[in-house]
Parts: sequence; C-alpha cells; structure tokens
Amino acid sequence: MSTATATATFPPAFRRRRGHPLFAAALVAVTVAAAGVAGAAAWRHHAEARQAELAQWQRMASTAADADALSRLARAAVSPASAARAALGETLLARPDALSRADGERWLRLAADSGSVRAHFVLGKAAMLGQLSARQPDLPRAWTHLEAAARAGDAGAAYYLGLLCRGGYGRAPDAPAAARWLTVAAEGGVAQAMFLLANAYRDGEGVPRDDARAVHWYEAAAEREHPAAFQALAMAYLNGELGLAPDDKAYRQHMAEAAHALRHPALTP
Repeated sequence: MSTATATATFPPAFRRRRGHPLFAAALVAVTVAAAGVAGAAAWRHHAEARQAELAQWQRMASTAADADALSRLARAAVSPASAARAALGETLLARPDALSRADGERWLRLAADSGSVRAHFVLGKAAMLGQLSARQPDLPRAWTHLEAAARAGDAGAAYYLGLLCRGGYGRAPDAPAAARWLTVAAEGGVAQAMFLLANAYRDGEGVPRDDARAVHWYEAAAEREHPAAFQALAMAYLNGELGLAPDDKAYRQHMAEAAHALRHPALTP
C-alpha cells in the first residue's frame, strides 16, 4: 500500500489531531500510565513473594528450630525492611530463653517504629498477656500498640483491643467501644470476636439488643468451628430463644457439632 493510500484511510480531521501537541501529550500520558500500572503490579508481586519467603523462614525457624532459616531472617532484618524485622522479632519472642525474648522485643520495637502493623500487633498482644521479655503484663504498652495496629486495620489487634475496652484494664470499661472493635475483628474473620459480638447483641451490651444480629454472628462463628457458638445456638433452639422456634432436631445437631468442634476449635489470633 502506498503512503498516499495509507494516509487517505484516515479522515483529515483525525490526521490533524494526530499531529496536534495535545494528541501527542495524551499518547505520552497513556504510555506512562500503562507503565505505572505494570510497575505497580510487578512491585506487588515482588512484595508478596518476599512476604511469603519471610513467612516460610519464620515457620522453619519456629517449628523446626531451623538455624539456617533464623540466620536468613537475621540477615534480612539488617535492612530497614520492617517486615523482616517483625518476622525475626516475633520468632525470637516466642523462644523460651530470656536473651532471645529480649532480642525479639528489640527487633519488634524497631519494626513498629518503622510502621509495621504486625509488629504493633505482636507487641500489643504480648504486653497484654505478659509475654514480653519481662514476663508480666504491661497494659499501657498493650493499649498503645494494639490501638496502632487496630486503627491500621489489623483484625487480631481489633479483637484484643475490644477485650481491653470491655474489661477496662487500667481504664474505665467502655462497652460501646468494645463492640465497635469487636465488630472490626468479626468482619475481619476472627471467630472469637464473632462469638463475643453475638453475646453483646443478645445482652444489649454496648449495642442495642438485637436477636437477629446475635444469631447471625453465632452462626458465623459456628461456621469457623467455634464450640461455644454451636452451644449457644443449640440452647436457643432448645428453649425457643433469640427469635428461633423450638427445634429438638436442630438442638441435637448443634450439640453434636459443638462436641466435634471442641476437638479442633477455632484459634484466637
């Protein structure tokens, strides 16, 4: 095809637009945007692969006491990458000797200072349960770290923060705040939070009493093998509570499922 023929294929107005500076700028913008999308996808893939690698090393160092995996974590933690520091700190904090726990706490603090949500969660939970190197609860630190992680969207931190709000633990108990954080945790998939939130709706603790919502969260927790949720539903069917009609068959079925779930209950975060 000749140049003249090829050119004639496009209307004159289109040929003028192609030569216009705005058209050229638009082409550049589209090209840059496409490159940005591709670059972001590549970065996400690299980050996910790195996180999977760190998780594998952490599992090997924790469950198999693999010295090489621990060494790899330690080398990775030398860089400012907070994920590696958090993984190393969490691994060391779980060890029985005081020196390792203290070192783990140090790495976790470095990771938390760099913005690691996981480090904030691990430090907050450990401070609440007395699992830091001092081996005693540190409630002010628990509040600080769990609030930081929960506000960043960590469902496990939201669960423990809900427990702190519900019980007070150095502050006045706050049932509405407890229900709010338990809702965050429940919507994030934490079975124990689902069960406690169901209790809150059943009793009107921090939220308006709502039998339908209580049943919803009991059922959600039961789907995740929460034994007490099965038992709560069983008793509701037995006694005709929470808006459920008495149903002996449903009662017996839920009690059987509760017994099954007791052998492998849902884990707390």
